[in-house]
Amino acid sequence: MWSLADLMTLLLVFFVLLYANTLSQSQAAIEKPTPLPQISEPSPPPPLPISKKSVAEENSAEPAEVEAIADLQEPTRPPVLQPVEQEPFDNLNKEKIKEIEENFSSDFYVRWEEKEPVFVLGESISFNSGDATLLRGSQTALERIVEIVQPLEDYQIVVSGHTDNAVICTPIFPSNWELSAARAASVAKFLASKGIEPKRLVIQGRSKYHPLVANSSKENRRINRRVEVSLLRDQ
Repeated sequence: MWSLADLMTLLLVFFVLLYANTLSQSQAAIEKPTPLPQISEPSPPPPLPISKKSVAEENSAEPAEVEAIADLQEPTRPPVLQPVEQEPFDNLNKEKIKEIEENFSSDFYVRWEEKEPVFVLGESISFNSGDATLLRGSQTALERIVEIVQPLEDYQIVVSGHTDNAVICTPIFPSNWELSAARAASVAKFLASKGIEPKRLVIQGRSKYHPLVANSSKENRRINRRVEVSLLRDQ
């Protein structure tokens, strides 16, 4: 009986331990997190096959196409303009001017301003005192001026009238302004009648305000009463 009782006790203990072990394994299985399934990264697509023909065509591009591509890549720069130096009055008839200078007189001569010739007509051969009608004695001088300035088509012809400081007041010329401008207009009309294009002519009435010499004597005032013909490059 005691042996049987010991056997039963041992079996009971065995089953109790077996039951306890089963419970502990079940609890551990519940507490342990279930690992998430691994997601594999997508594999890159296979490289496209390069056509040997396309590479050959690119390498054999025409030079014009290559230059066009280069033009698109680099901005176009404007060309640098270099100043053109021109000799003033290339077609100037220097022989005619020299002839005038050799026959210098107080009535008709050449005055130089910074390598530019200025043709001066004195009042004694061009106009009567206080009048703006051209005299016949000035026509020969003006015709010589036409021969010199007519070929210079790139230049305007500036005709300026000058007076002395003597006061003038007439119904036709209330002041020296009107007299100097009228004399310049008379000379310009004569030049146009001899073939000078009117669009090249510029008239200036400068009155008494640009004397060559001081108006201190009768002779000096005579020198200041004049009409000048100069050249101006047409811009």
